[in-house]
Amino acid sequence: MKPTLGLQQTQRLSMTPEMRQALELLQMSALELRDTVQNALEHNLLLEREGDSEEPQAPDSAEPSTELPEQNQAADSTEPEELPLADWDSADPVSAWNQGGDDDWPEPAGPTGASLHEHLRAQLELAHLSARDKAIGTLLIDSINDDGYLADNLEELRAAFGDQDALPEPEEMETVLHHLQALDPPGVGARNLAECLAIQLRQQPAGPARELALQLVDKHLEDLAAHAHTQLAKLLNVSPQEIAAAVALVQSLNPRPGTALASSTVDFVVPDVVVSRRDGRWVVELNPETAPRLHVNALYAAVLGRRRNGANADLGRQLQEARWLVRSLRMRNETLLRVAQSIVRRQREFLSRGDEAMRPLMLKEIAAELGLHESTISRVVANKYLAAPRGTLAFRHFFSNELSTDDGGALSATAIRALIRKMVAGENTQHPLSDDRITRELVNRGIRVARRTVAKYRESMAIPAAHERKRFAVKQQHEQSKE
Repeated sequence: MKPTLGLQQTQRLSMTPEMRQALELLQMSALELRDTVQNALEHNLLLEREGDSEEPQAPDSAEPSTELPEQNQAADSTEPEELPLADWDSADPVSAWNQGGDDDWPEPAGPTGASLHEHLRAQLELAHLSARDKAIGTLLIDSINDDGYLADNLEELRAAFGDQDALPEPEEMETVLHHLQALDPPGVGARNLAECLAIQLRQQPAGPARELALQLVDKHLEDLAAHAHTQLAKLLNVSPQEIAAAVALVQSLNPRPGTALASSTVDFVVPDVVVSRRDGRWVVELNPETAPRLHVNALYAAVLGRRRNGANADLGRQLQEARWLVRSLRMRNETLLRVAQSIVRRQREFLSRGDEAMRPLMLKEIAAELGLHESTISRVVANKYLAAPRGTLAFRHFFSNELSTDDGGALSATAIRALIRKMVAGENTQHPLSDDRITRELVNRGIRVARRTVAKYRESMAIPAAHERKRFAVKQQHEQSKE
């Protein structure tokens, strides 16, 4: 083959420092945003909070709240004068936002202290993985909860991958997840308790006890939790001593590996959005404490505009940074409010009646309505909270998978959990409902659900198995008769 020289035209999205900062602000929690804004105010002379100066400011075009009528209709909203929300997914963010960039844009300050996510990201950076695999790993780490478990299924995370033109294959997601599960602390990244324990066991020295323990957590976890050691010994044709050694090994494991890096300080949840009912309407408002409003000092900006020379280069850079931060914060507030409005419109019944009325909801539904990318919606709902009459809830609480019913309708996983909880609460304590009976009862109501799904939902709500509930009821009754 001869070497040739040719021209080729391609299109790609260039992630500028300004766009990266805007996306990072969008994903920050309320406490992280507060620290970032405070750091910017301390280091940038041209930034001021609204209200700190007596100079009149131009009115903000974004509405602070929206009333949602009972009918399922979108509330009218006024588009901002600049920075339209569609620019979150603009193919050319530079031309859409400003006429020039600054390669020396300072990174936003993050929260102090090493969290579980930071600990995992640091290890991921040192792993011998490609840039694409590290991007997938970062997406998976963002979905890990405080206990160290993967909160979302791989298919949802795959759909939320940033580059929709090159979505990772399911096999890629599984491969990166296995790399993630090999990180510290042992057991992190598991999808359920059995997988968490199995990951930790595989990191133990090989031996008969480990092999038997792996078999127990993989196929006999419920019997193990019920302390049915004699039955397990007969079933597996091993001695009671071998069972005891395997059980001791399992009991030495940590079922919540994420708590190993839990901070000793208490983190208070600060809601980003407040929802209240007024005159029969649901009103959605940004929490003013978590929606900082900044502006650029008009006097300094005017002076710099008249005196452009090398001596003012540093102040000119600060002016550009201040303008970008103000715009990014405004865009964050507007996007957060729109997403909250869309969620409330779809979950009115839940706000009025409770978990049993929670409807299925996926990230792609909100993305399609607002004309944003699914990964943008994922960033918005991450670490955000909504205060409603039913309590302060994470945005993620409003999203759940769909289960079909016989009448052609659909129920959310949250609604199924609420039904299971209600059935268990009303059961006869002397004859508690088994997972099979709960499954049959749900099928009789037209809800097609498998027994293993019922067991998984019951365990996620920390409801013991039927035999454990019966044993607890008998013990409680015995103690009451003694008194």
